[in-house]
Amino acid sequence: MAINGSIGKTNRLGPVTVGATTQTTIANLNFKPKPNVALAEISDVSTTGVEDGYALIYNSDTNKYEAQSISNVAINITTITGGTF
Repeated sequence: MAINGSIGKTNRLGPVTVGATTQTTIANLNFKPKPNVALAEISDVSTTGVEDGYALIYNSDTNKYEAQSISNVAINITTITGGTF
């Protein structure tokens, strides 16, 4: 978006034009989606030590989601609101 302004002889803001800039779409013709991605392939997920019943918990120290036993998580969930099932 471009905003143009000018000061006239009366020291007041002159005409202002607001308009959208030209947008460009960049498409990579070589892009191929990968439908079945394993968690280990995602850069911010650590699957080290994963076991049955573990959940992905975000660790702000490592900036990764890590597999942990939910018994190790120090939270108390009293309500889950998630929509209609």
